Amino acid sequence: MSTGTESLFCSSVLASGLVLAPQLNYCLRVARHRQGQQGLPADTPLPDRLLADILVEQEALTAYQADQLLEGRTKLHLGPYVITDWIGQGGMGQVFKAVHQLMGRECAVKVLPLSRATQEARDNFRREIRMQAGLDCPYLVRAFDAGQDGNVHYLVTEYVPGMDLRRLVKSRGPLPIQQASKIIMQAALGLDYAHRMGLVHRDVKPGNVLVTPAGEAKVSDVGLAGFAKD
Repeated sequence: MSTGTESLFCSSVLASGLVLAPQLNYCLRVARHRQGQQGLPADTPLPDRLLADILVEQEALTAYQADQLLEGRTKLHLGPYVITDWIGQGGMGQVFKAVHQLMGRECAVKVLPLSRATQEARDNFRREIRMQAGLDCPYLVRAFDAGQDGNVHYLVTEYVPGMDLRRLVKSRGPLPIQQASKIIMQAALGLDYAHRMGLVHRDVKPGNVLVTPAGEAKVSDVGLAGFAKD
């Protein structure tokens, strides 16, 4: 079955480079079969949403990728990294979940938005990269890589599953004393390490303390830090 005449969505899927034509054709056949099971004529237009859902079911796309492609956004690569989900808004820019194409390692990618890519913002972003590159502590979010894709500057850090402390308390209420003490101690150890490396975070708050499913704490967003001697 040809994919060229199906829809603009099919064109977007292929243009993204995330799905190969044989895989897309298979999902198209599945979608047509489901329509047939509903008693719809064979020439009934195929809803893009149905095809997108099947691509997600087949693990050809993530839900986030499918939604982006439905809106015609095909740029889902940054250098060797494939964007798989949106995490949130950080101090310097948006943060995405991604995977390295060759290594298969999950990570977080912080992107400096073009609308904020002034010389000062680029300098601050490069400063964050230099600062994070020198940090190696289990209680701080580690930086792995950095790069530039066209006009887009990005920083790659470890992906920390779980949620930040603000959301954790909001969803579960006050934490037991033992758990809260552990989180505070680990965050303090991370901040102490950063200070001994010559850095001050300057934006310590519950939203910048990530808590893993195992209850371990990691301080994030050190890009808002400044040198302690400043």
